[in-house]
Amino acid sequence: MVAKKEIIRSWVIILFLLAQPLPGFTQGSFLSRKISLEIPKCSLEVALREIGKAGRFSFSYDADLIPLERQVSLKARNAEVSLLLKEILGKKIRAREIGNHVILIRNRTDAHEKKSFPDFLVTGIIVDAFTRMPLKDATVFEVENKRSAISAENGKYKLEIPTGKKIRSLTFCKSGYADTIIFTNQANDREINVLLRPLQESLSLLNMRNQLIVIKSVDRLGLVQWLVPSVTSINAQNLEVGTSRTFQASVIPYIGTNWKVTGSVTNRFSLNLIAGYTGGLKGFELGGLLNITRKEMSGWQIGGLGNIVGGRARGLQFGGLFNYDLGKFEGVQFAGVFNYVPDTLRGSQFSWMTNIAANHCDGWQVSLLLNLTLKDVRQVQVTGLVNYGRNLDGVQFAGLLNIARNYNSGVQISGLMNYATTLNGLQLGLINISNTVERGLPIGLFSYVQKGYHLFEISGNEIFYGNVAFKSGTKTLYNFVQAGIGSDYKLQGSYGIGTIIRLKQKLSVNIDASAGLVYHPIDTIYHGLLLKFNPALEFRFKKHFAIFLGPAYNFFLFSKGKPSATSRGLSTYDFYFKSTQNASIQMWLGGVLGVRF
Repeated sequence: MVAKKEIIRSWVIILFLLAQPLPGFTQGSFLSRKISLEIPKCSLEVALREIGKAGRFSFSYDADLIPLERQVSLKARNAEVSLLLKEILGKKIRAREIGNHVILIRNRTDAHEKKSFPDFLVTGIIVDAFTRMPLKDATVFEVENKRSAISAENGKYKLEIPTGKKIRSLTFCKSGYADTIIFTNQANDREINVLLRPLQESLSLLNMRNQLIVIKSVDRLGLVQWLVPSVTSINAQNLEVGTSRTFQASVIPYIGTNWKVTGSVTNRFSLNLIAGYTGGLKGFELGGLLNITRKEMSGWQIGGLGNIVGGRARGLQFGGLFNYDLGKFEGVQFAGVFNYVPDTLRGSQFSWMTNIAANHCDGWQVSLLLNLTLKDVRQVQVTGLVNYGRNLDGVQFAGLLNIARNYNSGVQISGLMNYATTLNGLQLGLINISNTVERGLPIGLFSYVQKGYHLFEISGNEIFYGNVAFKSGTKTLYNFVQAGIGSDYKLQGSYGIGTIIRLKQKLSVNIDASAGLVYHPIDTIYHGLLLKFNPALEFRFKKHFAIFLGPAYNFFLFSKGKPSATSRGLSTYDFYFKSTQNASIQMWLGGVLGVRF
């Protein structure tokens, strides 16, 4: 019932994401953030500073463009930043987001901006502000035309600014350094040298035991490095563009509407003819072969070959071969070969071969070969071969093997074997193995509990004077196999189940039920089926030694013409005998006496 609710929840999430209007997909941007302020009167400079503080970002602007001394008043309650800026700046100024900054630039509709200015070249060198050493692979980005350049090993860069408006904003950035934004007037070629200040590194230790594959980012994957040009990958790592774009189209990474900065842009709709490389997705993406999303994805992704997501993913993924997500996943994944999530799975994975969740699985995993969850399985795993989880609090169905590496507090059902270190639930299979059974029950042909009930037994009865048995399982339910020999070298082999009812500290009752086959060495042919029901009183002298005795009910079914102890069957006496044309039934009461150790 819980698993069904989880599936319904996943589909509700998907439908909710798809139903969102375009503005709903920009709630994470600075300009769409809602803030509350009340300042009766202040300068425009102070107003911008307070808005930035409330929205947790920084403003960048040309001081000649903004009348900073102009007096304004602010009174807003849960209002969007973009509306506040329009109110205090008017229509001549518009805002753009890049990194942790909101850049204020002149609106294109302004008559002054309609004038065309010639191309010019910006060159310079980028160095570390502390060491004064040149910085290689730093990005220089011109916001309006999405032009970019990468610094060489000596820190030098060259960026051509095309014909356009008079004032341009240039962003200088590198991963691990604070961004710097510089406004420059359209002029002849000019040189701009920049110092970038290092950020304090924040290191986190990775727990290798909790990670199947340790990968910090999409850009370190071999397939991504092979497909994506280095300049595009470097720009993506250096440049964080906060704005979302409605649509992007590409043939392969780098060749598309977002060009070299495609890995820094979040799109609502994305179309990739062969393969795409984007910063994020909040909508729908279709790829002929491959979709690569560096950060978060919410919505739908369909890839002929597969989908790769570097951050949290929410929604629906269809991959011809695979879906490979490096963050948490919430929704449904379908893949031809495998689905991989290194964090928590909240939803469902369906594949022909393998599903992997390297953290918790709060949903369904369905495959033909293998379902693997390195932490807790809280819903359902279904596979043709093997299910694996650290702790099971749900259900495992497997054609071959179920494994709960630590605890099984749910249900394991397999065609061959179930394993759990500690059993607090149910095991149903031919073979059940565990270390400890606390409140659980293993049911199968053979159950072995390392810290459970297992002993050897030697006994005799009225037909078979010498019997040896091995019992294994729990005191609540155990299995046993037995072999015995009687007069005239009659042989029997049987299998049974039993339980123990404790009466006192050393006194208990064992109730066994078994089914066995009777053979005779003269012709070594099956003689008949022997069913036994045997309650016995046990007295335990020591921990590993006990004596037992009790009555036994016997039911023997044998075919006519087969040799037996007597003409009426095995026993020389009985309380019931019935013979038909092909078979006979004999019932009698007997007894058993033996020792256990």
